[in-house]
Amino acid sequence: MANNQTYETLWQAAQKERQTNELQILPKTFYDETSEFLKSLEGREITDEEASTKKNTLKLLDELYERRKQKILIYVAYKRQLPQPAIQREVDFYNSLLEQVERNKISASPPAQGPGHKHMLKSTQSLPEITLPSGKKLGPLEKGQLIEMQGEEDVKFLITSTICQQA
Repeated sequence: MANNQTYETLWQAAQKERQTNELQILPKTFYDETSEFLKSLEGREITDEEASTKKNTLKLLDELYERRKQKILIYVAYKRQLPQPAIQREVDFYNSLLEQVERNKISASPPAQGPGHKHMLKSTQSLPEITLPSGKKLGPLEKGQLIEMQGEEDVKFLITSTICQQA
């Protein structure tokens, strides 16, 4: 019975994902639970119905993953934040894409201090994890903690908002 519930949950998620351009919120453990379901069918003899369910689950999961990947690419292109709570794998994918886009940004003028210039900053206060203007995550930080930052926009934000100062 649990197998049908897992397949049913996946099917419903795929349907919702097809019906809208927005990235749907899924449980943070969604991919792990689906993986566990597939692993439960490995290494033992399965019925024809279970084989069919496994085949359909793989197909649905692939379709869902591809559709979500496309939507994440659109979020990156428009520098929109992912809907929260988000699955960590997708957040990591989003952040790595955003970093790549920022690192390879086409600019009319060369960077002031070179592409690899790093700034040493010191936090002026303790704070939880925050999202920087570039979309990168920072923190949690302790007061007086030294951090090395790249990205002029993020450095400027941290200094002007008095979160950090030059070290």
